[in-house]
Amino acid sequence: MQRPGRKCFFTFCAVAIVYILLCGVSLHTDGLSTPSEAWENAKWVASSKNWIDRQMCRWLGLCGVMHLNSNGWTWERAKDGIPEPAADFRGFWTTGEEDPDSWSDEEKQLREIPQYVLDHAPYVHLFSGEKFWPSDVAEHLVHISPTMNYTRMDLDNDRNLTNLHDLDGIPGARHGRFVYLESDDNVEERPEWLTSKYNIPHSPDPRLDIQAEHPWPDADEPETPAPISSEQYAVGASDLSSSIGIPFPTLLVDLTPSTNGRCGGNSGFTCKGSKFGQCCSIHGWCGRGDEYCEAYCDPQHGKCNDPLYPPKQPHMDLRKRKRHVPAPEDQPTPLGKSKAPAILIVVDKGNGTVDAFWFYFYSFNLGQKVFNIRFGNHVGDWEHTMIRFQHGKPHAVFLSEHDFGAAYAWHALEKYVPNPDGSETMLGTWTNRTFAQVAKRPVTYSATGSHAMYATPGLHPYVLPWGLLHDQTDRGPLWDPRENLKAFTYQPRNNQTMRASLLNPRAPTSWLHYAGHWGDKYYPLSDPRQYRFAGQYHYVNGPTGPKFKRLGRRDVCQKTGTCRIRHWLGGDRATRIVPSEGEGGEGGEEGGLPGGNSTDDSG
Repeated sequence: MQRPGRKCFFTFCAVAIVYILLCGVSLHTDGLSTPSEAWENAKWVASSKNWIDRQMCRWLGLCGVMHLNSNGWTWERAKDGIPEPAADFRGFWTTGEEDPDSWSDEEKQLREIPQYVLDHAPYVHLFSGEKFWPSDVAEHLVHISPTMNYTRMDLDNDRNLTNLHDLDGIPGARHGRFVYLESDDNVEERPEWLTSKYNIPHSPDPRLDIQAEHPWPDADEPETPAPISSEQYAVGASDLSSSIGIPFPTLLVDLTPSTNGRCGGNSGFTCKGSKFGQCCSIHGWCGRGDEYCEAYCDPQHGKCNDPLYPPKQPHMDLRKRKRHVPAPEDQPTPLGKSKAPAILIVVDKGNGTVDAFWFYFYSFNLGQKVFNIRFGNHVGDWEHTMIRFQHGKPHAVFLSEHDFGAAYAWHALEKYVPNPDGSETMLGTWTNRTFAQVAKRPVTYSATGSHAMYATPGLHPYVLPWGLLHDQTDRGPLWDPRENLKAFTYQPRNNQTMRASLLNPRAPTSWLHYAGHWGDKYYPLSDPRQYRFAGQYHYVNGPTGPKFKRLGRRDVCQKTGTCRIRHWLGGDRATRIVPSEGEGGEGGEEGGLPGGNSTDDSG
């Protein structure tokens, strides 16, 4: 029997190690605080009504320990009859104040989106287990109330895409620095507008006969429909062969059996003939069993229970979510289309250089866990992919990842070619060199919760020491931002002019100049949802908007300093090193405390 003293000793050591590790995270992410931040921190600590909590926070760095019980994060509210319905936001996108008929030919040229930008638009694989899906910024605005720090503003009108920028000019707002868009709902209750499940990208029935109706099966029905015939598959492949000008037999090449358990995507491996298992899951691993060989099976890179061409369908809960929004038979919804629009901003840098910024908005960012304690939640989340063109040719790509990111040469990224059967099982360039001749659209991956962008599926540690925090990506629902976008052009050197493009000439633009935060200010210590350990907060500030992601940057990278462009895709277990202060740290642009205040839109 183990003596109590020894058990207590090991418990103490475990707690001490956890605290030291969290301090290491804080050291690598927070840096030194400024006098104003120190003053704000003292005020934040004093907000707690519990004397013991305040002392533990000041002397031990353990703030809000009693708030770890999630039962206190939601509360009963008085029911005042039927709640008022949210405002209709669908008309927000056509409230621009300019008259397109008055534009001169020169003005129209400044608003034109080059065709090569659309031809090379990225695909995004959202995580299969995602809980917070792409959101519409217009809908987001009808569920928030502007605040000055923690005080709600007394405004005559609700916020929309036309008057949002007016908040920057309110006395005391400091050009938006102290303005926050506070959620009207308790985000811990997960309201529908926050999760945006209805914006999951469309995943069509992957059979070649697109005229037939194939409704999703119920839970008690078989998951896999009848296989298509080899004749049907050959017809579909022949159509693809004709469209891209490559002989059909050339498309069916042998792949290398996996030597490390990876498959598909950028790996160049197949599971056929591999010792790790004959089936390749959409998560990129070889294996056996239903999770590898059934609905999540990738038929391009391994065997599946359907030997011909098994359709890869969304998870059952994803199918149920979509039943209430069937597409009309005469107007089939394109693959990957979401109700949430992507935001495209094209910036002509001169001398043949054009940057295309693809911005993705989510109403909530779910932080990561360290030893089962979650850190880094915030309302509002902006991520982006930037593609740089030189004289109309794609040159490099930047993917945003938290407060930093990664840049890649164009040839390094995997590209997709649409499948002849119309399914989301795309044909990738890394598993077939022939596709590289015709594929134009890069493949990116959105991490679960944080929505950070990556070039490969898998695990992505991003904070030292020891990769305590990591993101996870996989080949979940495929999002095609090109199918639903709002496009704009921007001139950073000419009065920072933002224009609605010819694709959506009546779209408002003033909202893009809003310099405040797209979410709540980090909750005070008095809030039962808030805690802080070793400098890491449960809830941090919401981020600033697209204009303040250095659209006028000279280099491909978002940060200033050295910009390293990778010419290959590294392993998914490579540790991400946070840029040092000398490499352009911006004090937590993504919403870290009290960062996320950067409104520097200079190049």
